[in-house]
Amino acid sequence: MLGIAARKIRFGSRFSAGAIQTFDHLHTEIYGNGSIKMGSYNQNRGNLYLVAQNGTLEIGNHCFFNTGCCLTALESIKIGDNCKFGNNLVVVDHDHNYKKIGDAEFISSKIVIGNNVWVGANVTILRGTTIGDDCVIGAGCIIKGNIEPKSKIVQKR
Repeated sequence: MLGIAARKIRFGSRFSAGAIQTFDHLHTEIYGNGSIKMGSYNQNRGNLYLVAQNGTLEIGNHCFFNTGCCLTALESIKIGDNCKFGNNLVVVDHDHNYKKIGDAEFISSKIVIGNNVWVGANVTILRGTTIGDDCVIGAGCIIKGNIEPKSKIVQKR
């Protein structure tokens, strides 16, 4: 709880967390107008990186992140309740503007992950993705776009 209290002091209203958080090596970075909001009873198993760079990052209640997960929001990432994430998850709501469309360095669009979603190890979730409630995303998948509720996604080689 000391780590959560220190983050509340450091980031003020840009960081909030509900009751009882069990984090092991939680790294938070908030820049500009960014904010991180977490519900209650969340936990991780080591090295969870939460980055809000002018974006909003919202995590619901009872979510679990295994070792080595990284979520970076330039616009918006919203995760529902009771979600489980495997090792080495990457969630990014932006891409580098390599085509040089306009002056922006990045192109971003929101990510929404519903309730009761299970995501396997080594998954990457890209900008503009919506994952419906009760979905299972298999290990090693790269996800972009709309995933209907109760879907099971496996990408084979």
